[in-house]
Amino acid sequence: MKKPRLAKMSLALRFYLALAVPLILISIAVTFMTFKGLRNNATDLAEFLRFESKTNRILSLLLVQDDASKAMLIDPGQLETFSAKKIEAYDELKQLITELQAEAEAENVKDIIKKLQEIDEQKLRPIDSLVLEKLFEDVDAARKMYFDQYEVEKHEYEGLIRKLAEIGTSDLKQATESLHSKNMQSMLQIGAALLLGILVVMITITILSRQVERSEENIKSLLAVLNEGLFFFDSSGHMPADRTESLSKILPESSGIKSLQDFFEMYTKTTRATIDTVLELLWPTTKDDFYSDPATTLSMLPHSFKLSDGRIIHLEYRLLLNAQQVLSRVVVVVADVTQKLKDEREAVQQAERVRKVSRVAANFENYFVFLDEAIGIFKRADGLWKKVAKGLEGQEIIQLKRDLHTLKGSLGAFEFTDLATRFHALESSIEELGLKSSKNLELWDGIKDQWKFETTDIEQVLGLQSSRDKVAIQKHKFEQITAYAKSTANGGLLQLLEDSLRYPLAEAFSKYEVYLTKLSERSGEKQVKLAYASDSSQLSPQEVQKLDGILVHIFRNCLDHGIEDIEGRKAAKKPQMGQIQIACYRQKEGGLHLVIKDDGQGINAEKLAQKAVKAGIWSEEKAQKASFQDKVELVFVPQLSTKDSVTEISGRGVGMDAVKSTLVQGGGRISIYSQAGVGTQFEIDVPARFGVEKSEGLLGRVA
Repeated sequence: MKKPRLAKMSLALRFYLALAVPLILISIAVTFMTFKGLRNNATDLAEFLRFESKTNRILSLLLVQDDASKAMLIDPGQLETFSAKKIEAYDELKQLITELQAEAEAENVKDIIKKLQEIDEQKLRPIDSLVLEKLFEDVDAARKMYFDQYEVEKHEYEGLIRKLAEIGTSDLKQATESLHSKNMQSMLQIGAALLLGILVVMITITILSRQVERSEENIKSLLAVLNEGLFFFDSSGHMPADRTESLSKILPESSGIKSLQDFFEMYTKTTRATIDTVLELLWPTTKDDFYSDPATTLSMLPHSFKLSDGRIIHLEYRLLLNAQQVLSRVVVVVADVTQKLKDEREAVQQAERVRKVSRVAANFENYFVFLDEAIGIFKRADGLWKKVAKGLEGQEIIQLKRDLHTLKGSLGAFEFTDLATRFHALESSIEELGLKSSKNLELWDGIKDQWKFETTDIEQVLGLQSSRDKVAIQKHKFEQITAYAKSTANGGLLQLLEDSLRYPLAEAFSKYEVYLTKLSERSGEKQVKLAYASDSSQLSPQEVQKLDGILVHIFRNCLDHGIEDIEGRKAAKKPQMGQIQIACYRQKEGGLHLVIKDDGQGINAEKLAQKAVKAGIWSEEKAQKASFQDKVELVFVPQLSTKDSVTEISGRGVGMDAVKSTLVQGGGRISIYSQAGVGTQFEIDVPARFGVEKSEGLLGRVA
């Protein structure tokens, strides 16, 4: 008779089986319960996350409704488009409110939701319906009702939603703390039970505990970035396989990458040496190694890159610390921000459109004069572009560059900000690639298309076609009165007619105040205002427009070259706000004498002289013998500037040369005086017939 198989086993093996099998079963059971508890906790946490997400989405939808309403009020012609967006946003908002009401358990949340529904049904919707009805009858009344009534009720509505969001955030924080407490308590119980049950498997229990702890950290991280891709890297740059599914959707090729070095080598130009340096700074090998702040160190890594399909990817780095508050790993959050950036650009374009329409609506007459001059320049520049392939003569090249520079400056006065930026990009492309590059022609065609679109849009929104030939009265009637006054030699009537078309400098130059404010904001370091001499003569819009190119270039020159930045003015004991003072006097023969003076740092005459020598314009001997005034007047020499680098404001050495040549060709003159630390003054004499010929208008000649 055969002995049982168990009897053949050694005592040690039987003891091992008797001990190990129960331990394995216990370990399996404990592990299952642990992960089940973590999953349940994560489910509870997800509920709070959904509540917070819904409240944030409601705030976003409320903003969409508000933007759509304001867009309809600004441009009733877009009612159908924005009404659909508003209805869609409202339906989704109402659905979210209903879901929150069904899910709510706390009494305070139920009360807030009930109050939201009451405000919506009893106040917001009725007012909104009335505004829509008014919009077809009286746009101004509709706007007034919207801002006087709807905005007030909406403020209370929005406040309640924000209160809901605060409750959600508070609950989420408490839930997170509770989750952490429960997880830690579970870990202690598991460890105690296993330690009491078997000391011989302490190492196994420790490893299991660490694995569970790491799984807990991973779950928290994953919950924090549900809509974004995620991966980790450690001190060696190793990228573990535990990554979110959304990462493979955002970056499909990343699934097989196992190291940080390989990741950045695939998607960016970051070198392996840079990655190694970052890893060494994040995890120094000894305490004596150089300490680097983790945030500063991580700034050495790319934070965004563009894929070959045009998508833009954003990277965010988060530190994971262990129980000893030592860095264990770094989480990399990956997000596709292409649509977000597109939405932001569209919002900026919409805001610019509103500003353009408002600016034109405030002064039709100035806009018409500007438009006629600008169209003339576009036509001439377009003709020159068509000849580029065959080759332009030297004077034609100068004229084309002047036209582009002038349009860039003049467009800013009427809020054509994006167009002005495109002109700057075209100028830079010409300098970098040369005039004949095909890229330049593509940029020019894009500028023409955008110019046509934006001017047509303004014309349609404001109905300018019917107002184009009107000032205060019809032009031909005004001309009849003028002709009658001339034929009867009625000097008094002629004077009154001329005076009726003229405005004080503060009103005539109002667009330049806005223009300078925008340039100051763009620089981010300077502030400037215009001031006017009280005894100045009044000017007509036509006279101002004839001077537009000259004024734009001088103002840009004063701001960029003359006015100091805020710190510089503070050091010089000057007011923080720089000042450009303007005086204008009408001469007996009808011409104008203008004085434009800034209170900036003055012109660096020596620097101009050195640049003139370097450019071969002056010899060293001439520079040494030249007077201070001779050096100052170098600002009028083509391609010469005190700026060492080109900015959107100035630095190409084109503007002041164009100003002087334009004035001289028109029979005028310009003088310049400068004193270090005090400022620079321009004196300009403009004859009465300056810029009269339409084909030789000022905008057509000033670059």
